[in-house]
Amino acid sequence: MTNIVLIALDTQRADHLGCYGYHRDTSPNLDALAATGVVFERCYAPNIPTHPSFTTLFSGKEAISHDIVNIGGGVPIADGVRLLPEILSDAGYVTAAVDNMNRHFSRGFEHYHNYQWDRSDPTVLRKAETVTDLALPAIEEVINDPRPFFLFLHYWDPHTPYLPPPGYEDLYTDSERDPYDQDNHSMDEAWTWEPFKWYFHDWMPGVTDAEHVVSLYDGEIRYMDSYLAKVFAALEPVHDDTIVVITADHGEVLNEQLGYFDHHGLYEGNVHIPLIMSWPGKLPAGRRVPGMVQNLDVSQTLLDLVGIPQVQGMEGVSLLPSIYGVRERNYETVYFSEATWQVKRAVRTDRWKLIRAIEPDPHGRPMKELFDLAADPGEQVNLAEARPDVVAELEALLDAWLEKRLAETGRKSDPVADQGACATSIGKPKPDDVVGAGAVPLRERTGRAASIPDPSELNSGR
Repeated sequence: MTNIVLIALDTQRADHLGCYGYHRDTSPNLDALAATGVVFERCYAPNIPTHPSFTTLFSGKEAISHDIVNIGGGVPIADGVRLLPEILSDAGYVTAAVDNMNRHFSRGFEHYHNYQWDRSDPTVLRKAETVTDLALPAIEEVINDPRPFFLFLHYWDPHTPYLPPPGYEDLYTDSERDPYDQDNHSMDEAWTWEPFKWYFHDWMPGVTDAEHVVSLYDGEIRYMDSYLAKVFAALEPVHDDTIVVITADHGEVLNEQLGYFDHHGLYEGNVHIPLIMSWPGKLPAGRRVPGMVQNLDVSQTLLDLVGIPQVQGMEGVSLLPSIYGVRERNYETVYFSEATWQVKRAVRTDRWKLIRAIEPDPHGRPMKELFDLAADPGEQVNLAEARPDVVAELEALLDAWLEKRLAETGRKSDPVADQGACATSIGKPKPDDVVGAGAVPLRERTGRAASIPDPSELNSGR
């Protein structure tokens, strides 16, 4: 009897965890778990943001197959696509989730526990605490069931708003820096981007120091990590019989790209996600897989590990050969898509990434961006005009892959282009408020805390 626990850390960049080399001690409990299992150093989410990525994770199919290309919900999941909890339920598993996405994500779960945030304090949103308060009784429930179990836990740290509780909100801040210093202009672009500025104003009014906001993001991770320790402790009685998987739906652009503190843009900060698998005595402890894999591969791998044949036509590649050292990667090339705030596709090789817009970029970026990831891992220098030969080579790869996928799925056109963007703005204007430098700080305000945006709110500008 083998149990599976899949823990998703919404908006978690891989490179802000200690086990991925981060310089801050943000994740001691996750790092300890990682040391007992396998760390995939370059795992990618090919379809972002949240709903496309989780659908890819659960179905083992890429977005052209499952049809969820954005978070708007205008198009349902494709007919015939079955999800991991449905497959495991049919195989005799008790299935439980602590989650609030609903939609098709509740399919296959015998127990689906929703949560809501306590927003009574405007300076704090206790996300990890809320999830864990439901997770601990859910763990007890499935452990006491005689059947093997599949448990999905969806943590929303460190998604915006970054409002970690006392003890974490200033854990990484520099006491000698004033986050409201009006001579600091590192947040100027964030405060002048109309679609997001009122949302930012809800949870970090007046902040001028972008590094302070990054510190809040890291504080969210450390806060979440402290609650994950409680989950790991609760799983100790079934430690030897349980596969634990840690991953994310996407990362976050912080202050290194336009689109500050959100997850649009097919840049490494958004698409490079953690993937950790631990199963003591069965999976090799301390194994690090250096080559490219995708979250597309996870469901296929889990079914392989528990011995359930999949007949769903999954498109991912099992990670078992990489886990046991037969190969170092599943892919030489990875293809990406997004269609929420902006509509783009991308292709990445070991060295190069080409991002190609289908619709004009809302930040005014060029329709094609080329990055030499070996020389420029932060993707700061667009070489599209300087290296047309590389652009042509990568476009040929992208076009051939797209043509092949459309043929395989019987489509005549790209669903990313067909569905297009579904988000225009977030946050309600407050005409009498100062926005940006000089605004009244959050600690001096009253009312309710800002919340994680609901997808239905993202069209508020239309």
